[in-house]
Amino acid sequence: MDRAFHYRVPQDMAPHLQLGCLVRIPLGGRRVRGIVSELVEEAAEEELEAIAALIVQPPLAPPPLDQVMAWIARRYAVPLGAALDRCVPPRVRVKAPAPEAPAGVPVGGRLAQYRGGDGLIRAIESSTGGIYSFRTAWGEDHGVLIAELVAASLRAPEGAALVAVPEVRFGSRVLEALAESWPGVARVDSSQSDGDRSRSWLQLAVGHRLGMGGRATVLAPASPLRLIVLDEEEHPSYKEDRSPRYDARRVAMARAERQGAVCVLMSHTPSVELAPAGRRGDIQVIDQEPSAGRASLPVIETVEPPSNRILSHTLHDRIKESLYAGRAVALLAPRRGFARSVWCPSCQRSLRCPRCERGLHGGPAMRTVRCGRCGFQAPTPVSCPSCGAAGLRFMGAGSERLAEQVAKSFPRARVVRMDPELIDGAGAGDEPVDIYVTTWIGTKPTIRPPVSLVGVLDADALLRRPDWRATERAYQALVAMAEWAGPAAAGGRLIVETAEPSHYVVQALARASYDFFLQRELAQRKELGYPPFSELIRVIATGPRRAGLIERAAGIARAEGRVLGPIPVTSRTGSGAEEEGLEILVKCPDAEPVAVALRAILASVPAGNRLRVDVDPH
Repeated sequence: MDRAFHYRVPQDMAPHLQLGCLVRIPLGGRRVRGIVSELVEEAAEEELEAIAALIVQPPLAPPPLDQVMAWIARRYAVPLGAALDRCVPPRVRVKAPAPEAPAGVPVGGRLAQYRGGDGLIRAIESSTGGIYSFRTAWGEDHGVLIAELVAASLRAPEGAALVAVPEVRFGSRVLEALAESWPGVARVDSSQSDGDRSRSWLQLAVGHRLGMGGRATVLAPASPLRLIVLDEEEHPSYKEDRSPRYDARRVAMARAERQGAVCVLMSHTPSVELAPAGRRGDIQVIDQEPSAGRASLPVIETVEPPSNRILSHTLHDRIKESLYAGRAVALLAPRRGFARSVWCPSCQRSLRCPRCERGLHGGPAMRTVRCGRCGFQAPTPVSCPSCGAAGLRFMGAGSERLAEQVAKSFPRARVVRMDPELIDGAGAGDEPVDIYVTTWIGTKPTIRPPVSLVGVLDADALLRRPDWRATERAYQALVAMAEWAGPAAAGGRLIVETAEPSHYVVQALARASYDFFLQRELAQRKELGYPPFSELIRVIATGPRRAGLIERAAGIARAEGRVLGPIPVTSRTGSGAEEEGLEILVKCPDAEPVAVALRAILASVPAGNRLRVDVDPH
């Protein structure tokens, strides 16, 4: 629903009802849930139906959180009811625990070593609010820094702190550190059961002062709010992939502005979009001297990718040296599977997934082909589906083939592959592992084992991806690999196979200079008109009347910005079925007016058709 309905408040319910409460109301022949958006003490001009029940007494969308939800509905082009639904926990028939006074204060001191760190603490304690981009040093323990921020918040007489981290599926060192310092913290992440997460959500609604979890934490009903922290703010998982497709970073900043709270966006490699705002002074920047991070650098070598073998000679020799010294090694393949792509030499096309159009990779012994995005799997075709020619080739080494070849090259070493389907069992057992072979999924800080040598195979595959964020993602990934290898003083070494050692991403890594990378990346984005120099909206129309729908959306968008497309795409419905569609990309100075205009036509989309609006796509 995208409108308010009027109801009478029963006398026995009136003392308990507040703005933002969850109630049950009659609507037509049904009883549905609703959020109280306004309370008026006056006689009704017409007879109204009464609210049937108060489901949850503590408000789930208290002011000004209700204003934030209304902003989400406008910016991300969804009905207000769809936005407010995100304020409701998975279960509502649970008892809200009483709020607990957080006990225990961690030892401080690390924040004072950053430029502006003392000012950030004062802002939190005095509740002056503000947005802060916190660029941490390589190898810094974010759990220690965030614990200091939370401690500053809890020293004040009132006000809650919320901490969000990315990808809690594999655990989080930050959440573990905070839970150790404050055992009574309210956990609202998906690693908890629905019941526990709902109890924690309601506990925050009744006044608990510390909550933490994934991206949905930014919507938790904490009021008054003093501090909100996003760890690894550059991570793509902060973008919701279901409607409303909000960006948790923007929501956190919008909420902090409306509630007078301090919002801290923490990262080793901050999002490029934050840079212009930091230079203008719209947000405060916390960082160290440029030389402070160089002590954490490993020895970095760039080598030419091999043309006729799996590993370059240099990398092979470094692995041998590490194994001889009793140190573990990690090797990163660009993709999982046996081969990175299946290619036809006749028509020079690679095999694409029939479901999602992503390139297929070869399975074990080249008998199958698989899709790493949607899970599609089929026997390897005898001939090319495009031209019918025989002789398909398996190009490049995926993680399975790499692990097989490395095991043959180092027969005395124990080789373990860390792919998503094997991640739970990787490294299991008492026997030590000598060589880890993984894709980027195995590099998460919570699951990556200690190693002294990291080899990045074909870093050019990161740089050449058809994505306007490719260089930013490549730089962030390589920095993560350098952190994994550890400092040179402890024997850390990073080897990057690349045919472009002079590329500014590789040079910025070697110099340990984020500013070097940022200057060149911003110049390219300005030339092409990508964020932060514009805002993006992706619109996809599906159904029999998709052509008319997408043209209608494009006509609206052209009044405010530049429209690219339409192009044909294949998307999947909620049931997993495939459907053909048309897509446009809108570049505009401000996405909100365009989103509001597109939101107005959603209700008139013909039955059997869909118009999906994705603001701030990733």
